[in-house]
Amino acid sequence: MACPRRIYQLLIPSTEVQQWPTFMLPSELNQVAQFLGPIGDFKQIKSNNYLVEALVHLWDPECTAFRIGNRQMTITLEEVAGLFGLPTRGTALVFPFASDKAEFCQIIGLKESVLRGSDQGVAVNILFERFAPRDGFERHVTDFVFTSKAVWERKRLLVYGVVMAGTYLFPRKDQKIAFKSAKIVNDLFLRIQGKQCSIVPTILADIFLACTGCRKGEKFFHGANLVLYIWATEHFKRQASVADSLPMVGYNWVITHPKRVNEGVLPKNASECVDYLETLQDFNIRWVLDWTDCFEPILRTKESERVLLLGTQGIISYTPKRFLRQLGRIQGPPPISEFSEVTIFFDQGVCPKEIPMKSQITESWRTISDNRSIRYLPELKQKGVMTAPYEDWLKDSTTQGLQHEPYEEIEKLRAIIKAKDMEVVQLKKSIEVHKGKAEENKRLYEKERERRQEMKRKCGELYDQADRVQMPYARESKDSVLDRLRNFGDLVRNRLRDMM
Repeated sequence: MACPRRIYQLLIPSTEVQQWPTFMLPSELNQVAQFLGPIGDFKQIKSNNYLVEALVHLWDPECTAFRIGNRQMTITLEEVAGLFGLPTRGTALVFPFASDKAEFCQIIGLKESVLRGSDQGVAVNILFERFAPRDGFERHVTDFVFTSKAVWERKRLLVYGVVMAGTYLFPRKDQKIAFKSAKIVNDLFLRIQGKQCSIVPTILADIFLACTGCRKGEKFFHGANLVLYIWATEHFKRQASVADSLPMVGYNWVITHPKRVNEGVLPKNASECVDYLETLQDFNIRWVLDWTDCFEPILRTKESERVLLLGTQGIISYTPKRFLRQLGRIQGPPPISEFSEVTIFFDQGVCPKEIPMKSQITESWRTISDNRSIRYLPELKQKGVMTAPYEDWLKDSTTQGLQHEPYEEIEKLRAIIKAKDMEVVQLKKSIEVHKGKAEENKRLYEKERERRQEMKRKCGELYDQADRVQMPYARESKDSVLDRLRNFGDLVRNRLRDMM
């Protein structure tokens, strides 16, 4: 198996992002947490890039799952919702339409001139200076489109949410805050048609799409990599000494994460992480996370076994019946009807105004449901129990994956070789061009050198003539001397004309 590729991720947020929560009152943080969970506490998560690189290497885009050893696992909606303490059922979808600078400024109340030509994103320090400090309004009053301190107080909460979401959930490689984050957070705050919105499916969709994109060659993880990191360490590195009876409601799972996991023995590079994950035994895995709601999980929709998820980067399908062990249930073979997977990437990561499959996505989320015939078994939830038919199905699925893997690697190598061949062709063309320029420069140099030699020779002749002019002839008349000087002057002018 090939080595995991290097993937750029958000590892250390900017100083402003880390400091911002300290400027907020507890009551203000709680208001934002209603829509985004304890998002400011992600600054406490000290992630390395190796574990996420290893997971991307084990990601199978065909089934939106990680193939870890002889098992399939993925992040579920319940795991994301529980980590953030946010609802999913009965909520409206967030549509992450692209926003421009004008709409962004309109939402947060800044004048467009403040952003100084920003393109699809704004630097955090610009927002921090105007919205984080308590005196930000007074210090930058001319930068706002409003004149009321009360309006600024409301916008301040919104902008805090925009910055946190734009940093931790929808990151950019340049660490700027994407304009689209403002519309997403604004919809969460204002609700859609009076209905509470949920950002959970958006987070999960972007993680899936980021894994698929990086598996296919994308270099930056355009998703919540810290959520993926927490998910993996809680499943695979949780300390056995931590009590199981932690509260389900009102508990901050993000800030307490380091206390529950043993990060000190994590492998020190991505290849070792892959080896570690693939050699895990079932009893080493915590199958059901502490915060997972197993009582009414989302297992299907009214019409389909799959749930269509809409993210900021595209659309992808989620098939929860592949991962029943993570929901406290016995794992059986998934329904055949779920195998028609959907993955659509938006052009340049920008959600179009006309969203593909919008009606199907909306209907899918509106009719999410569980399956009461698949019972929750609390006593078996950490056993990872599966049926014999599922074991057979999994072996066949794994074998097919292994058969396809060499061909995928060959195709990747062919693409690399083709790219290198193109580089060689371009280099040869560049060499020919530069060779031609070098020969032309050499010819011009030789011509200039000959011209200078000729100028030097003519100057020498003038020096000789000047010496003769200065020597008077015996009995030479005055008119003869003047004629001689005049002739010498004409000679000098002619020689100068030739040399110019």
